[in-house]
Amino acid sequence: MSINRRDVLTASLAGAAAVGLSAKDAASAEADSPSERDHADTSPPLVSLNDYEVAAKRILSGPAWEYFNGGSADEITLRRNRQALDLLQLKPKVLVDVTSIDTSRTLLGHSMAHPIILAPASSHLLAHPDAEVATARGAASAKAIMVASTVSNRSVEDICHAASEPV
Repeated sequence: MSINRRDVLTASLAGAAAVGLSAKDAASAEADSPSERDHADTSPPLVSLNDYEVAAKRILSGPAWEYFNGGSADEITLRRNRQALDLLQLKPKVLVDVTSIDTSRTLLGHSMAHPIILAPASSHLLAHPDAEVATARGAASAKAIMVASTVSNRSVEDICHAASEPV
């Protein structure tokens, strides 16, 4: 399977949006700590999935981190998914004209800017006080479709009101 850098970066940004996390949030969280306030400017940019994972662990409470980072039961599927992601290799192409890249797709009759959909997940309130409403706003800013969980912390009406793409 081949995937390009743009797809990986876009997916990582959408993943961050799913938990209401941004590079600005990560720098802000670092600046909240007096011992780290002076180093907030020198933080590396969040460009890989691992970067976002490290930032999320730093920002979330211990129980919230364990909830989001873990899998269900014996975590076999979680391990297999991580192994499958580790097998993906990026094939960089240099000196390629990228002035007219089109990542748009059509899904069930809906035109999408890119093929990114936020999967349903519960308990967004553990990550952000606005819970799924914040996720819907993040998905909207990334022009991604959000799938709301049946066990969302916020009402479907509130989530849909914050969304700009289908929910």
